[in-house]
Amino acid sequence: MQPDPTRDPAEDDLPEDEGSPSEAPPPPVDDLPVIDPGDLIDEGDDDEAATLDLLDDEFDDFDEDDDSRTVLITGACGNIGRKLRAAWEDVYDLILLDVAPGEDDAEVFQADLSEFDEDWITHFHGVDTVVHLAADRDEHASPAALQGPNLDALANVLNAAALAGVERVVYASSVHVMGGHREDPPEVIRGDAPPNPSGAYGTLKLAGERFGKSMAHAFDVTFVALRLGHVQDGPNRPDTLPDDDWSRRQWLSNGDLVRLFDAAVEASIEDRVFLVVNGVSRNQGGRWDLTVAAEILGYLPEDDAFAPRLQVEPPAEDR
Repeated sequence: MQPDPTRDPAEDDLPEDEGSPSEAPPPPVDDLPVIDPGDLIDEGDDDEAATLDLLDDEFDDFDEDDDSRTVLITGACGNIGRKLRAAWEDVYDLILLDVAPGEDDAEVFQADLSEFDEDWITHFHGVDTVVHLAADRDEHASPAALQGPNLDALANVLNAAALAGVERVVYASSVHVMGGHREDPPEVIRGDAPPNPSGAYGTLKLAGERFGKSMAHAFDVTFVALRLGHVQDGPNRPDTLPDDDWSRRQWLSNGDLVRLFDAAVEASIEDRVFLVVNGVSRNQGGRWDLTVAAEILGYLPEDDAFAPRLQVEPPAEDR
């Protein structure tokens, strides 16, 4: 057969299917979306604005801040720990530690924080915020009884947080740091007023605040001390409080408890690395100043121990 003189011999090397061969899309890099350059710029299209709009659309669903905050709670099986866990289980990635988890707390890691141990220290790596609740809550306990759970454990937790590069520590302090004012309280009890602790419990809570201040400045960690009021176990209703004004005015409801800790974890505290605030509800005639908590943390309590109790209508069969 004679070759066709009108045909270019170089075309014999091309595949029979017309058009250029297809190119495989580039592999994704980390979690970035794959963008086909052909989707961005059409030949002869000089409309740069349209190209930029398309780029924006491609990245609309990509947000580097989508990852939820990792929060470690010590004393996770205590009264306050359980209430925060219930509120935060779908909000944060929680790491839970307790000295004696119960059988129903399989997700809680056992840790004796009074002993510096590499086994529990590893849980602090990758944590954004530590909420330190672990302590003996007996306000009448002796200094010897409080030494391990309230002093040694705090020092160890602060060291572990600093070593792990934790950004913020929220410390459960107590109104007992000012408990000495009970017999003759001033008109307003401010967080920055000279301390007046009641007994060993209040004194060690004050020591915890000062340890936290030192760590905050040494390691550039934000330390927020919440001087918590009276938080009863369970429903924590005002009608089960001791019948005296002092106790009622330092009541912290379950709802306000969560609002307070939400604010302490989430608030943007500009140039401050150390902060002490009172943590009580909006109780009528309360002496505990909440100005700093409101202005800096954005804590706005809603409950009042002195509010009229709701009259619940009895069931129809009891009428």
